[in-house]
Amino acid sequence: MAEEPLLSGLVVVDMSQFLSGPYCSLRLSDLGARVIKIERPDGGDLSRRLYLSDTEIGGDSTIFHAINRGKESLAIDLKDEADLATLRGLIAKADVVIQNFRPGVAKRLGVDWEAMRAINPRLVYASISGYGDEGPWVKRPGQDLLAQARSGVMWLNGDESQGPVPFGLAIGDMFAGAAAAQGILAALVRRGISGKGAHIETSLLEALVDFQFEVLTTFLNDGRRLPKRAHVRSAHAYLSAPYGVYPARDGFLAVAMTPIPKLAPLLGLEAELGVYAGDPKTWFTARDQIKAIIAEKIATRTVDEWLAILEPADIWCARVLNWHELLANPGFTALDMLQTVTREDDVSIETTRSPIRVDGVRHKVDRAAPRVGEHSAAIRAEFTL
Repeated sequence: MAEEPLLSGLVVVDMSQFLSGPYCSLRLSDLGARVIKIERPDGGDLSRRLYLSDTEIGGDSTIFHAINRGKESLAIDLKDEADLATLRGLIAKADVVIQNFRPGVAKRLGVDWEAMRAINPRLVYASISGYGDEGPWVKRPGQDLLAQARSGVMWLNGDESQGPVPFGLAIGDMFAGAAAAQGILAALVRRGISGKGAHIETSLLEALVDFQFEVLTTFLNDGRRLPKRAHVRSAHAYLSAPYGVYPARDGFLAVAMTPIPKLAPLLGLEAELGVYAGDPKTWFTARDQIKAIIAEKIATRTVDEWLAILEPADIWCARVLNWHELLANPGFTALDMLQTVTREDDVSIETTRSPIRVDGVRHKVDRAAPRVGEHSAAIRAEFTL
C-alpha cells in the first residue's frame, strides 16, 4: 500500500495570482497539500488569460493549467464584506496562507498577517512582494521582467556586445515562489515543535539577488568590478575558455570546464592553442581569442562526431537539445517527468510532474486546474462558512 504524501492533510489557502504565489502552492500541492485557490468570481486569476501561445484549454491559458493543476477554486469577491468574512473564516481553519498582493492591500482587506494570526495563532502565513515592504520601490509593479531589470541579472546573459539580456523564463517569480515554499516548510517544522505559527516574507528582488549569490560574492570581494562577459560564445561571466556553446555542422555543442592543454589535441588545435596552453591565466585574459579558434574548428564537424572524440576522453560536453530532442531522449524519458491531468468537462492537458521523489516515488496529480469557483459550494459546506 502506498504511503500518504508528506503534506497530506495540510490545508493551504492561496490568495495569490499570476506566478510567484501559485508556483509556491504548486510545490506544496505536489508534496500532498490540499490547495484552495481564492479567485474573483468575474474571471478569476488574471493568469487564466495570460497566454504564452495561442493555445487555450477549457477557456484558460496553458500557463494557468501548468501552475494550478490539482487545486480547488473558491470564488470570493474581495469587495464584498460577507465574502471577506467567509475568507477569514476559512483562514481561521487553515494551516497555510499565501498572498502576493501589493504591499498594504492585505491589511486594507483585513487579511494581513497580524489580523489572521489573531484568529489562528498556528497559521503559517507567506507574503510575496516585488521588492519587500520598505524603500522607494515598494509601490512599483512587482513584475518579473522589471524585477530582473532592477536585480542586475540581465548583465550575466548573452555576449558582451549584446547589452542586457533577460532570461527567457519568469525566474524572479519562480525563485520567489520556491523561497516562500522553503520558508513555509521550515515554519511548519517549528510549528510541529512549538505550536507557534510564523510570517514568511520574500520578494522577487530578494530571490533574484539570492539566485546570484555566487557571482555577487565574487563582485563584492573583488573590488566591486563589474563582470565582463565574453564577446564570443559567452556562457558565464566569471568562467574562462572554453566554457560555452559552439555551433557544429548540424547543431550545437556545449563545452564546460576543461583545461586547454587537454582539449587542444582532441580538437586538432595543438598549434593554434599551444601559445595559451602553458598559462591558465590566459584562458581568462585571452578568452575571446581562444573561443573564436575553438568555434571555428567545432563548426567543421557534426555534434555526434565531436562527442565520439570528446566524451571518451572525459571532456565535459553535451549536445544542446531542443524540446523535441529532449522528450525523445532516453535520459529524459527514464525520469517519467510528464503526466496528463484531466477534468470532468473533457479538459485534458499534458504537463510536467513534481521534480521531487519521496522514497523513490514521484507524487502524481490526476486533476487539471479548476474552473473559477468550481469548488465554492463544497468548500463552504465542509468548513461551515
